[in-house]
Amino acid sequence: MRWLVWVAMLGIGLGAQVPNAMESGYRHLYNLQFPAAHADFQAWMVAHPDDPLGPASDAAVYLFAELNRLQVLQAQFFSRDATFFSGREGVTGPAFTAELARSEALAAAALTRTPDDTNALYSQVLCHGLRADDLAIVHKHVLAAVREMNRGRAEADHLLQLDPGYADAYLALGIENYVLGQRAAPVRWMLRLTGAATDKAAGLDQLRETAAHGRTLQPFAQILLAIAAVQANQFSAARDLLRQLTSNFPANPLFAQELARLGTAGATLDVAASQIQFTLGAFLHTVHGTFSLHSGSLRWDPESGVATGAVLIPAASGNSGNADRDRDMRDKVLRAGEYPDIIFTPARLSGTPAAAGVSHVTLHGSLQMAGTVHPLDLPLSVTVSGRAFTAEGGVDIPYVAWGLKNPSNLLLRVDKTVHLTLRLRGTISLPDGGGP
Repeated sequence: MRWLVWVAMLGIGLGAQVPNAMESGYRHLYNLQFPAAHADFQAWMVAHPDDPLGPASDAAVYLFAELNRLQVLQAQFFSRDATFFSGREGVTGPAFTAELARSEALAAAALTRTPDDTNALYSQVLCHGLRADDLAIVHKHVLAAVREMNRGRAEADHLLQLDPGYADAYLALGIENYVLGQRAAPVRWMLRLTGAATDKAAGLDQLRETAAHGRTLQPFAQILLAIAAVQANQFSAARDLLRQLTSNFPANPLFAQELARLGTAGATLDVAASQIQFTLGAFLHTVHGTFSLHSGSLRWDPESGVATGAVLIPAASGNSGNADRDRDMRDKVLRAGEYPDIIFTPARLSGTPAAAGVSHVTLHGSLQMAGTVHPLDLPLSVTVSGRAFTAEGGVDIPYVAWGLKNPSNLLLRVDKTVHLTLRLRGTISLPDGGGP
């Protein structure tokens, strides 16, 4: 799951009382209304120049604005974490670093005066959380981010020893335990050597504490619990949480989008079990070959048929068993060096796969290859058994008419259309399944 998208929200807890301007700033932040959030926090800092929470909160706005620019906040809320750190790098800007430094200086001064100042302690927790996000998401420095999480957890432990009722502080503990607790056993063992907490069950309990008793951090805990519910196939609980978030923060489109996704159907291809074969007629003989499949996933609305997703085929994977012929196909026809992927992008599904047995559908979309994009309709016969599906179909590709090079020469004549046969395997989920 893309959990670090929301770790910046570690700064939202405000203690026993929530000042109106501060509360307004975080409400604007949750609604992704960044200029309004900056204005609220700047006004708070003018009125309360010694409060370390003011500049820390303003730093959160700079970070979220950059995450939004990078479209991290628009990423798939319920997808697995395997490719999370593969996105492009960004730049948070000097104002973010300056506000963190200002908050930390004010917190240090406050703690010198009053060592048990819970507001100052929480400001430190927030700064560690924001810096961890910046390191991991924006700059891709994951190990450094884990160290910041460790420091934030230590500060949260100290804060909760002083005030066990400070429910927002449980979020820092819950994030570390839940997120790192999902890693493979060897990774968890290595993380524990760094002092990291990796107890997934404990993390969920800590998140529930914030969701039940937190103040402005309560919505963030609900977000994480919704993610956990989906991963545990508890879709009704996830929908309830997202409905509440959508109602409370109507200007933020992400909650409504994810709630809608729980009403869609989806399929994910098993690339190892799927096959793509091609047949090309030629003078005196027919060429047969295969392409490999890199990845493939699809989501659609059963009512409207609107579909999203992508199927990626490495252009260089074409194999007909003849090295010279395959080199020409790769370099001259498909131009794999310039355009490494053949991409099918679905747009609409006609017909709906039955919950069990055989059904017939047509997937409408576009095929991109060798720098060209053309509409393509793909008829499929789909068989569903439990969560497994098979889909078989074929389609003719008029590659020469689409602008690709004709490999024919004086000695060899080949057809101007190639036939693709698809035998696809994978997992499927209907609306109550929430996603493959």
